[in-house]
Amino acid sequence: MTSKPASPAFAKLRPRPDMRASVCEGLFGQMFLNLAGAWSAFVTALALSLGAGSRSFGLIFAAGPVVAFSQALGPVLLPLFGGSRRRLVVAASAGARGIIFLIPAVVLWLEPDAALALFIACFLASQVLTGAMMSVWTSWIGAIVPERIRGRFLGKRTQLMMALGLVVAFAASVFKDLSVPGRETGLTGFFRRLFGIAGGLWGAGGERYAYFIIFAFAGAAGLASTLLLLRQRDRPAPAVRFSLRSLAEPLRDRRFRHLIYFFGWWWFAASFGAPFWQPFYLEVLRMSLTAVQIYNSLLIIAMAATAALWGRLLDRFGNKPVFRGLIFLATANSFVYVFMRPDLYWWVWLEAVTSGAMWGGAMVATINFIIRLSPEAKRDSYVALYAVVAGACGLVATVGSGQFVAMLPRYVSLAGWQLLNMKVAFLITTAFRLVSHVPMYLVKEPRAVPFRHMMRAVAADVRLWFLRFRPGPGK
Repeated sequence: MTSKPASPAFAKLRPRPDMRASVCEGLFGQMFLNLAGAWSAFVTALALSLGAGSRSFGLIFAAGPVVAFSQALGPVLLPLFGGSRRRLVVAASAGARGIIFLIPAVVLWLEPDAALALFIACFLASQVLTGAMMSVWTSWIGAIVPERIRGRFLGKRTQLMMALGLVVAFAASVFKDLSVPGRETGLTGFFRRLFGIAGGLWGAGGERYAYFIIFAFAGAAGLASTLLLLRQRDRPAPAVRFSLRSLAEPLRDRRFRHLIYFFGWWWFAASFGAPFWQPFYLEVLRMSLTAVQIYNSLLIIAMAATAALWGRLLDRFGNKPVFRGLIFLATANSFVYVFMRPDLYWWVWLEAVTSGAMWGGAMVATINFIIRLSPEAKRDSYVALYAVVAGACGLVATVGSGQFVAMLPRYVSLAGWQLLNMKVAFLITTAFRLVSHVPMYLVKEPRAVPFRHMMRAVAADVRLWFLRFRPGPGK
């Protein structure tokens, strides 16, 4: 008798040399992103040390939307590289990572005003190049990795990247906090006692040297990831002409057009006030960088831990009712910051978990929503349109909120209540998020149940779960 061949689903994962190179490239790339990428706490801390204000943070935190928006550049630039995905990705990666090497020089040798302007310019240029390579890299890695093991390979790669990125970011945070005199209590004080460091590593100027080392290390890790891209096989892209007509075609689809209206408003609402979350932690709540990294770790862990739960809810009830629940959760997450102050900042740990759960669900629901309402044959155009709209609306919101807060005084009188200008932005984003229910109402999704039916079913499931722990007779 002959044994039956193993199912591809259970085939052993044996990565080829270029796949192993992709894992190593991802590890170095994640170190770069955690230290010098969009939403990095080190970028925020360095900007604060250079005297950044509201307008500056509006530009800095436009990085996320800039990355999303600039993904549309990949298909446009690809013909200039002869259709070679590897050439374009390597060139864009080298530019994005190499620019970061200017930041250590900025920190040490320029005056604060000039240093801040050049720092923001370098940072945003790096994000544009990062976005340009992302869409092309996605199609390239899809051509390299066989479909039967692609999901497991990308899953393992992502797990390793996230784990190493968190460790490196946490170590860099401790290093930076130990470089500055003061902070003898809390987490920084604990690490000072642990390592026997009574003051800053380099005295009063230690902060500049710490940032020099952190961003130099980020640039080196980024260039190492670029070199590892050269060890992966090239897979030329099929000759497809990019046109604005193909990008606008999904707008003629009524259901998807309503979905784009919703996502445009959603990303505007979620991004308004986004430039001020991390400055609020560091400047108002007086959290150390180490504490901010713990917050980020809790958020990422909550995202990963709840993804499967959101997936089951989406399959059972549909995307629309689940996203309505996520809107309520997002509204509550931003509203608590209106009342947060240094002596009550422990709330931030609970908010990290609920915010991570919310964004984990939003990411899964967004992808599932787009797939559900787009035809398979034209899905690339639908995804590209979503990326452009989401990036553009997020960019307007981040830059606009930075300008708006800059025009306000430090404290604003609101119904006899003195409110910090950052909290005014948090209050506005809370209102915008709640109003997201209006464009969501226009979205029509086949086989989705009403929101109230989903809530009744979930409440019944929760009640049954608690009854499992009810003592029975004789217990």
